[in-house]
Amino acid sequence: MVSYSDASMDLRDSIELIRHREKELRLFNVDPTDTIHDDLRTYFETLNVRITAGRTASGSPEDVAVLSNTSEVLATVDVATLRELLEDVPAGDGNLGIADGEYEGILRYLKETTFTSYDTEQLLFASREIEDRARRVGQGSIHAGFQQCSIMAEQQPVYSDLARRGVSVHAYGVPDATPPDLGSAPVHAVSTDEIAETWFVVFDGGGDDTQKSALLAHQRNESAFYGIWTYDPGFVDHILEYLNRTYDSPSDDVPSAL
Repeated sequence: MVSYSDASMDLRDSIELIRHREKELRLFNVDPTDTIHDDLRTYFETLNVRITAGRTASGSPEDVAVLSNTSEVLATVDVATLRELLEDVPAGDGNLGIADGEYEGILRYLKETTFTSYDTEQLLFASREIEDRARRVGQGSIHAGFQQCSIMAEQQPVYSDLARRGVSVHAYGVPDATPPDLGSAPVHAVSTDEIAETWFVVFDGGGDDTQKSALLAHQRNESAFYGIWTYDPGFVDHILEYLNRTYDSPSDDVPSAL
């Protein structure tokens, strides 16, 4: 079990923790002419999971897959179930990585999407998925880091609407401009390198662990980010605890523009 209890981990350290937690999905005793290996590799190419194949000395059991990390076996599943997964849940679908439905036994362990070169359009797509999740739930809290308050102003309608719907909103940005009016939502206008270089959207699930989600991306250069998109409740809790502990001081906040 991975622990997120290290209080010294900042946002960038937290990204690296997930990025180095590779999982292995190993197929046992599958017909070597079967294309399932390549199909799964393509399907999970954006997830931090390696697809391998092997045979036992006895040749049995046939068509079984084992998902593991560096320290433990996480799940065992029939290859037939993986075939159904490939057909029923399209790659990149919003449900991928969420513990639900008949594929919960394996999907709940594949909760992280890691990326090395997302542009702003791709980050906006991921952000919208989390924002829409918070809108549907209609409660809980969402923390969003925009890097700069001027960028925050461009997203004012989205986050003002979330606040009106009963979601507790916290917005973060370097004060390069007057912070926008987000209604009751506090704006954390903070002049730190971490806030300036990190794009994040974190939703606490509104009391439902299956709705917890987080996008956390560090800017690599002017147009590219690397980071993670995760539905892991433990990781979401860790990020929220870090943000609350680090940036919840009243001295860090300035009122929204009226």
